Amino acid sequence: MSSVSILLILCTLLLAGQSIESARSKAKKNAILIFADDAGFMQSAYNNSVCDTPNLDKLAARGLVINRGYTSVSSCSPSRSVLLTGLPQHQNGMYGLQHSVHHFQSFYNVKSLPVILRNNGVYTGIIGKYHVAPRSVYDFDYFKTGPIQQVGRNITYMRQLVRTFLRNANERDTPFFLYIAFFDTHRGSWKPEDQRKNGPFLNLWGDGGKGHGRIPDWKPHVYDPDKVLVPYFLPDTRAAREDIAAMYTSFNRMDQGIGLFMEELKASGHLDDTLVMFTADNGIPFPNAKTNLYEPGQGEPMMISSPHHTKSWGKVGNSRAGARKEITGLGQGRR
Repeated sequence: MSSVSILLILCTLLLAGQSIESARSKAKKNAILIFADDAGFMQSAYNNSVCDTPNLDKLAARGLVINRGYTSVSSCSPSRSVLLTGLPQHQNGMYGLQHSVHHFQSFYNVKSLPVILRNNGVYTGIIGKYHVAPRSVYDFDYFKTGPIQQVGRNITYMRQLVRTFLRNANERDTPFFLYIAFFDTHRGSWKPEDQRKNGPFLNLWGDGGKGHGRIPDWKPHVYDPDKVLVPYFLPDTRAAREDIAAMYTSFNRMDQGIGLFMEELKASGHLDDTLVMFTADNGIPFPNAKTNLYEPGQGEPMMISSPHHTKSWGKVGNSRAGARKEITGLGQGRR
C-alpha cells in the first residue's frame, strides 16, 4: 500500500462520493490527513508496548490498520510530493529536497490534491511542515507552515490553528480537507550544544525546563533507555537506546497533539463525518532506515479511522508481514 492509495481514497471520498451523497442528503464528508516526520512503528497497534500512544490507539480501535504500508521514496520532499500528486517523484519533478541549497521542485503543470479538491468546492488547509514547491502547484486555502518548530511541534499552537481552520470550514459550510504535517519525530540540530540544550529530537524543547520554553498542553513523558525496544536493524548500544528513548518522547508529544486535534474536531461538530488518516513520509532517522531502500526506510505506519465504524474494521497484511514482525523483531524489538 503506497501513498498513492491514500490519494485514491481521498479523491473517491471527497469528489465522487461527495456528489453521490449530495443527491441523497446534505451531509458533507471531510478528511484529515495526519503526517508524521521520520516516524516508525512506535504505537501499540504495531506491537510497541513501551511508547505510549493512547490517541493513535483510539484511531486504530475504530479504524483500518495497514501492516504493510510503504512509501515509494524514502526521503522527505519527494515522499510528500508523491503523497500530494499521486505521481512518482521522477514524474512530478521533485527528485530531491526542497530547502536550502537543494531547491528541487515539481513541474509547474502538475496537478496536486489540494488544488483539485479546492477546484471542486472543498476547503483545504495545511498546518505544519510544507517542504514542497512551487506554491502554485501545492496551494491550500488555509496555509500555516511557519515558524517550523511552532507549527510542527508546539501542539498548543497547532491546536489553535486547527480550531481556526474548522471554524472557517463551518462558516463556509463546505466539506474540508486538512493536512496536518508534524515536524515530530524529525531530529533536531546536529550541533552538540543544541542537542545538550533541547535533546536530539527536540524532546526537551517546550518541556518547561530552563531555557526550553513551555508548551502548555504538553505533558512530557521521559522514557528509560533500558526499557525501549531496539529495532532489529540497529546495534543494541547505549547510544542507540538513548536516541530511541528521546524519539519516544517526541512521538508521544505528537500523539498528545493528535488527541487535542480530535477534541477540536468533536467540538466543531465534525467527529461523525470526518475520515482521519495517519501515516509518515519515510523511515526513522537511523542507519539502515531513512533514505535507504531497505524495508526500515520504506515501511510506514498507516491507519484509516472511519466515523462509520465504532470498532476496528480490520488489518491489511498477510502471513509474511506477521512472520516479519515475529522473526526479525521489527514489531517487538529487543529489550
